Amino acid sequence: MLINWRTKKPLVAVILFPVLTFAQGHRASQKNLIAFTHVTVIDATGSPPQADMTVTVRGNRIVQLAKTTGRPLPRAAHIVNCKGKFLIPGLWDMHGHLSTATETAFPLMIMNGVTGVRDMGGDLRQIDRWRFEIVRGQRLGPHIVRAGPFVDGPKPGVPYRLTVTNAAEARRAVDQLKARGVDFIKVHNGLSRESFFAVADEARKVGLPLAVHLPSGLWTLPKGDGVSIAEASDAGAASIEHIEILQESALYRRGHTAKTEEEAYAENFGSAGAELFAKLVKNKTWYVPTLVAYYKGFVLWGDDKKEIAERRKDLANLIALTEAMHRAGVQIMAGSDFSDWALVPGVDLHNELGLLVEAGFSPIEALQAATIKPAQFLHQADSLGTIEKGKIADMVLLNANPLEDISHTRMIDSVILNGRLIPVSKMLKRLTTSSTPPTKSPVRADVKR
Repeated sequence: MLINWRTKKPLVAVILFPVLTFAQGHRASQKNLIAFTHVTVIDATGSPPQADMTVTVRGNRIVQLAKTTGRPLPRAAHIVNCKGKFLIPGLWDMHGHLSTATETAFPLMIMNGVTGVRDMGGDLRQIDRWRFEIVRGQRLGPHIVRAGPFVDGPKPGVPYRLTVTNAAEARRAVDQLKARGVDFIKVHNGLSRESFFAVADEARKVGLPLAVHLPSGLWTLPKGDGVSIAEASDAGAASIEHIEILQESALYRRGHTAKTEEEAYAENFGSAGAELFAKLVKNKTWYVPTLVAYYKGFVLWGDDKKEIAERRKDLANLIALTEAMHRAGVQIMAGSDFSDWALVPGVDLHNELGLLVEAGFSPIEALQAATIKPAQFLHQADSLGTIEKGKIADMVLLNANPLEDISHTRMIDSVILNGRLIPVSKMLKRLTTSSTPPTKSPVRADVKR
């Protein structure tokens, strides 16, 4: 039987809302006309910055990019003089958990320029209600792509799971999630090998992408019975989550030879790692390292100085592994793994961009990991991810050049969300003067990641 561990009741497939396209979201009047003048455009296509540009938005679409001239703009246009400022596409956080972060995450994401999020496991009813409110203009929030509950093995008391114990249950779970209209399937580390490969096969049959938190064998499986990253990629994984999974795969997969962390690093930095990265490239398997989650969740926590020192060494190695993957051509996206434990929605996506730069990404490559790369992965590059004519007007107006220093992505003047201009100073003022501070859900470390 498939159990919803949040309600302790058998799962019933219910479709609450229709699947919503990005173009429908955040209703913007088609009469609205905004012209951003004298701005430097960093369009995230890889082209050089374009100085002294005017970007015109009508409704929720970019309708023109042209050099700023002395010619008068339409009288109906709201003109925003952006001299000295920089315009980048809206950012995507490709690994987050809204149900545990709660609705308080939404203003934090928007204030930090995060206009889209891939929700990696949570309460589907709740997320769809939020998404519906966002689309109707009743709530300010990002575009949401969601998996609904994790498909996982037995973890009594842990919420947001469809628990499966064999291949037949695994296939039924995928079919039920397909019927509920999820955007992709997310598996977690408690699946048996049999169940994992059944999920992967069924997801492929029903046409749903598969995001993988690897059932490595570190947590719930017998040691040596885990699934390897190579096997997951060959099985059709669209994305692999968390950089430390590389180490888990080397240490706990079936037929593993590495016995220690040092031996696992040697394998991943050696010819075996190069062969694995080539496989990810060939299979078009993307990777979301969530380096900031490892940093804040494992390096900053704890009182044992010796243990923290070892984890700092691990972080340096994991950053180096991310660099090795990047150099090998593996497609990498930015994700923070925000939830309710150590990370701040919106804020920590910028920290992730900084860590990607530490991993050898140029500032434009780091920026692309949160803009054009997610759009390509989601097959929405015709409408998202860059600043080009015809694209949805999701943009961030910065007070400094992020190509000079990636930390400048934090220096946000305004956010343009689906054509709506949102000055961050006004958002901050409303939040800080609110008489009813937002509530936060209790910490549940067992549901993170």
